[in-house]
Amino acid sequence: MDEENTKRKLIEPLIDLLGWDILSSAVELEYSVQMGSTTKRVDYALKIDGTPVVFVEAKGCDTPLEQGHEEQLKSYMRQVGVDWGLLSNGREFKIFRHHVSSNRVNLVSLSEFDIEDVPANEHPLKALSRESIDSGESRQIAEKIEAVQNAVKSLRENKEELAEDVTGVVSEVAGNAVSQQVEDEAKSFVDDLIATLEEQAHRTEVTRKRSGGSEEAGDEEYVVRLTRNGGEVHRVVADVQSEAMAALVNYLIGEEDLLDEIEIPYVPGTGRGSRALLNDKPEHLDGEKMKRKQRVSGGYYLFTHLGSDEKKRYISELPNKVGLECEFSGGW
Repeated sequence: MDEENTKRKLIEPLIDLLGWDILSSAVELEYSVQMGSTTKRVDYALKIDGTPVVFVEAKGCDTPLEQGHEEQLKSYMRQVGVDWGLLSNGREFKIFRHHVSSNRVNLVSLSEFDIEDVPANEHPLKALSRESIDSGESRQIAEKIEAVQNAVKSLRENKEELAEDVTGVVSEVAGNAVSQQVEDEAKSFVDDLIATLEEQAHRTEVTRKRSGGSEEAGDEEYVVRLTRNGGEVHRVVADVQSEAMAALVNYLIGEEDLLDEIEIPYVPGTGRGSRALLNDKPEHLDGEKMKRKQRVSGGYYLFTHLGSDEKKRYISELPNKVGLECEFSGGW
């Protein structure tokens, strides 16, 4: 689609979903920005009490997003003093915000994702909603995401040193014969921790204050109930969807002999795709690395880079293999 079709069919419905009525005075199309002696126009200015708080710059689906497009949006945000920006061609989404650090104001990238990853990035998008900006929750969401981004960066930069430290401690207890295996496992642990942190940052609600001052957790727990002939066999409860998936698979492998009923790599759905849900290495059938994964019993890798509906649909297949039925409740 070209730019006009992309705007009408993808960008404007998204703006509406975020609580900004596209037909109201809160959304101004082709908002004028004075850049020196030149007047530029932002595709959409989302306003509260007449003041722009979000700039949305749209490109066509037929136009790949480039660095120049990012700089264009950032220059508009700087010029007007707008805190939030969204750049999208309907296939890719990039969210920016003003960030104050050590009395310096910078424009930083809060999140970048493709359209198929929207379900896993609901909270970066929620930061742009009218309700979140009006209530101040947007800032809390951004601070949580940025804190995790800093932690992930530090873990990546120090992975080798962390693995060496863990190897040294374990080798003192178990001997040098296990040092190489320990080092490999330590690096894998850091990778898994990074993946879990990234998922939590984008899927876990920030803690909100009720009017009375008490704290209220934003997300419910994720509950998976396994039954056989109507009777409950096992129940999984976790704070994060991917952890609930992993706990369920660990139970099925350890207690229900799941591996006797499926082939590894296990491909969900029709079984004709290339994405492996469960594999003995962290990659799919075509060799592509799993973006997000969980280590489960037996040293297998569970692919978790899925939307909520896909998680439920695909993970339900596994209990069925061993004669169990699966029910979801809580935050699902």
